[in-house]
Amino acid sequence: MFRRTYLGLEICRDGMRAIAVQRKGLGTALLGGQTLKLSDGVLCPVVQEPNVLKPDAFVDALREVLMPLAQGEERVAVALPDAAGHVFILDLDTPFKNRNEGLEIVRWKLKDLLPDRLTKIAVDYQVLEERESGSKRVLASVIAQDVLTQYEELLIKAGFSPCLIDFHALTLYSAYRSIVDLGADFFLIGVDNSQLSMLAFENKMLDFYRIKGLVDGPEQVFQELNRSMVGYRRAHAAVSRSTVYLHTDWPQRDELCDAVRSAFERDIQLLPSPLSRLSSAGKLTISTAEANGMAVALGMAERMIQRVS
Repeated sequence: MFRRTYLGLEICRDGMRAIAVQRKGLGTALLGGQTLKLSDGVLCPVVQEPNVLKPDAFVDALREVLMPLAQGEERVAVALPDAAGHVFILDLDTPFKNRNEGLEIVRWKLKDLLPDRLTKIAVDYQVLEERESGSKRVLASVIAQDVLTQYEELLIKAGFSPCLIDFHALTLYSAYRSIVDLGADFFLIGVDNSQLSMLAFENKMLDFYRIKGLVDGPEQVFQELNRSMVGYRRAHAAVSRSTVYLHTDWPQRDELCDAVRSAFERDIQLLPSPLSRLSSAGKLTISTAEANGMAVALGMAERMIQRVS
């Protein structure tokens, strides 16, 4: 029986990570994975300018990392660097009846939050909470139209059709929620790609989102987490009951775990590689750190399976 291949791709500052999966019964089978390091100066993720500085080299890299996995499939789900856009949690007091009305209200709300130069934008949102009054809390993703268009056009030039695009940190949650019962109140801390991401959930709803670029060092992770937690603790009395999960692609984890544990003053749970649960995962002969580094690419591939279903 013919099974469709689902491709997930993560693009980050210094490289690309790709995963190919197929449905297998009620689960997912791993077909393979590829990583590729980009040369210096190919990609510079920023908010207001096209990110790819060497388009030909970028297209060659896309083909090199995706072609061996594609098996003729052109559709690909893509996670972009968080530094390429913005993510906001917004409270909207104005009720709306449909998605288009909601989009207009979100765009209006964003006017006071975005830089003045950022005028032509692509916006997507999802409703996190709907209240009896009709007001809503939404998660809004924003990217400059020129930035998005460049990524789309280069993917198409490489021979692929981007059918789903999101940011790294949001996809990290998708990669783990299907394999770990994260509970209702928890923190998801990601330390990878020289970046710290901090997502806080309350009653299973995203309540706090922060991204910080950093050098590879446990001390800086500790400082940034401490800084982020000051205001959050004041507004959330139940924060001490939240479980803390850590995702990382660092090969040496002991000092990092100590830093996160010290910042939250409690034990933490180091998340296993989401690839480990996949059928045929043994086909991918890589280290544990490399497997963890592919979590986002896998999350994108599985989101595409859910969308098609």
